[in-house]
Amino acid sequence: MLYLHPKQKNMENLLSQNVRRICKEQKIQLKELAAKMGVDPAALTRALGGNARLDTMQKMATALGVSLKSIFEPMDDVEGFIRIGEHVYQFNSRRELEKILVTSSSDTM
Repeated sequence: MLYLHPKQKNMENLLSQNVRRICKEQKIQLKELAAKMGVDPAALTRALGGNARLDTMQKMATALGVSLKSIFEPMDDVEGFIRIGEHVYQFNSRRELEKILVTSSSDTM
């Protein structure tokens, strides 16, 4: 049986959560990410489940167009809904909120 130090387990969870979040933001599925990485979707799923190798993590970051560091950064503590005029928008990160605000302010001008 493999024992993971709690800090290592948190890093693996963070990797998985961030990769899935970035895929969602970019509107791509994990199987599309796997194809961009040149790996089998099952291999990507296993890597996200734990024990991803450094070269695999680098492939993930490169395929997503983000830095390796960014897939380990803690998730934003910002999420929710915002109503602007008659429209209600959902956001799951500061980046999404900023995008909504920029888009809605240019629409009202």
